[in-house]
Amino acid sequence: MLIVLQTIISYGSYYLYRTYKPSPSWKKLVVLLIVLTHFSFFAQFMFISDNPSFISMLPFLATSCHIFMCLGTLCGDIGTFLFIPFTMKISVAYQNFKLNFVPICAIILTAWSFINTILPPTHSTVHVPINGLDPKFDKLHIMHLSDIHVGPTTGKVFVDWLVSEVNTYNPDMVVITGDLVDSSVKNLRNAVWNLKNLESKYGTFYVTGNHEYYTNDVDNWLNYLRDQLGLTTLHNQHHVVKEGNASLCVTGIDDIQAEKMSYPDHSPDPVAAAEGCPPDTPIVMLAHQPKAAKLSIKSLPRVDLVLSGHTHGGQFFPVHIPVYLVNPYFAGLYKVYPDTHVYVSRGLRFYGAPMRLFSFPEFTSVYLHVKQQ
Repeated sequence: MLIVLQTIISYGSYYLYRTYKPSPSWKKLVVLLIVLTHFSFFAQFMFISDNPSFISMLPFLATSCHIFMCLGTLCGDIGTFLFIPFTMKISVAYQNFKLNFVPICAIILTAWSFINTILPPTHSTVHVPINGLDPKFDKLHIMHLSDIHVGPTTGKVFVDWLVSEVNTYNPDMVVITGDLVDSSVKNLRNAVWNLKNLESKYGTFYVTGNHEYYTNDVDNWLNYLRDQLGLTTLHNQHHVVKEGNASLCVTGIDDIQAEKMSYPDHSPDPVAAAEGCPPDTPIVMLAHQPKAAKLSIKSLPRVDLVLSGHTHGGQFFPVHIPVYLVNPYFAGLYKVYPDTHVYVSRGLRFYGAPMRLFSFPEFTSVYLHVKQQ
């Protein structure tokens, strides 16, 4: 995946250099921007610590500006093409305007989208009717966390804040639906340590996302989170929550990326995950990607609620468009069948470039209610 991204960025870098080479005022800045952007590939591995530093953040901020400049320049070139049928004088004037206007807009958008990532995430609330839910679980409060992406740009300070914030809501249960980390246990064990202090009645449940597999350390993460931090890791498994004689089955599946990365004992299996759940017991499924949510519903029609993440709500415009098109569920609550819902979180952080534009980070209180017949 990183090689694919670097290839795309390389094409963008050539495009920017070719465009701004004639401009003395922007040429040097564009060259510096290109160098820093490509250095972000190495920063993902070289500058991992408990908390991000200025050195680790700078290449990713440059990547944000690089992306906005590429998009802006492309739009400008389309505009230039539209002016070609008119006089050359208009075309030249427009070209000069574009060469100055696009970089300034890119810098402004980079700052705006970065500020959105450092503001506190939004706390959202959704209410889901569950058929067959025992009245003892009515108004059960699940705190849904997803896409924290602890790594070169997110560290211990954010995790500590998140744990403190979540605990103020007194949830009955906390679930983490993948993409928790972007590096190995060795590099990030201290950064995520405070997750053990998440407080809830029934505990914290966790499933893998695609980025756990990108770390090449997924098994160590499952062991560390379970054995050291006390999280209930659901590796195609389930956990029955009981309240007296009432029960609720919390199931979780591996991310679908595991199959593509040839992990022999990791692949999403909703049926295996739910095997052993008491009959007629409502099922809450944790599945990182919306595609895995669709798979869960198809393979296990009795599932009542699937909690997912992955999409980041598009993260920044115009990426919303392809993300919306390739995922069966984009963001928010979906009623798939009369008794089946899917909730897709926009996620708490971001991947790579620190950008959030028209897609704000969130953590969500999901309340289960007895469905009225």
